[in-house]
Amino acid sequence: MIKLRIVSITILITLLSVIQPAHAVIKNGSICLKANSITKVGSKVYRCGKNPYVKPNRLTWTLRGCFTANALLKDARQQYEDWKDFARLLGSDGEKTLNELQASITELESTMKNEVCKKGA
Repeated sequence: MIKLRIVSITILITLLSVIQPAHAVIKNGSICLKANSITKVGSKVYRCGKNPYVKPNRLTWTLRGCFTANALLKDARQQYEDWKDFARLLGSDGEKTLNELQASITELESTMKNEVCKKGA
């Protein structure tokens, strides 16, 4: 009976030392199983989905801000396309606005690739 308790306690201690909390392995790029599930680790909120900037494109934990920024980027690109022909008709002011919009799009994309959507963030 005592040997059984010792073995049980030894197994429990071994399991507790090996098993880590689930949030310890959650970061951008770690694999997840259920799309759109959300978890919070410290101050960071992650969503399970396909990160637009990490290949291969499979379900991974990704900072929720990555998906928000990606939606904004798509919207900005569409606005740029809608605006560019009209802006050129406005002359230098239109061209200036068009260049500013393009710079904002480029900066947003760079931030996404290098910070918000970066694997391991």
